[in-house]
Amino acid sequence: MANPAAITITDLTANAGLNQPAVQTIDTDGTVPSPAAGKTDRLILELINAAAAALTVTVKAGVGEQSVQAKDLVVAMAATGTATDKRIVGPFESSRFLKANGSIDVAFLAASGSPNCTVRAYRLPKAV
Repeated sequence: MANPAAITITDLTANAGLNQPAVQTIDTDGTVPSPAAGKTDRLILELINAAAAALTVTVKAGVGEQSVQAKDLVVAMAATGTATDKRIVGPFESSRFLKANGSIDVAFLAASGSPNCTVRAYRLPKAV
């Protein structure tokens, strides 16, 4: 298998409910973009490590003039093998993570072997 070409974002709607979207599976070390369309301040990631090896997930520092505070965010996930290390990560400051094309990059690196991680991305609605 291979990682998805991009992390799909599900936009949430205020005062509404929706079915939980399907997970996207990360099974190869590497970086996956998320087409955030420049809207990172309400973006969150749901990560689940199901591998028997530890996993490092890095939201990469932004690149370009808009990323004046560019710095990686590193999330260390425990080796569980039972899908019990679950994390919610974000929202993300655009001045730290946004690339010039409006996306963000998320890198996955297993301590050994291949990753076995699932990810969902949600964007919260603007408060009225």
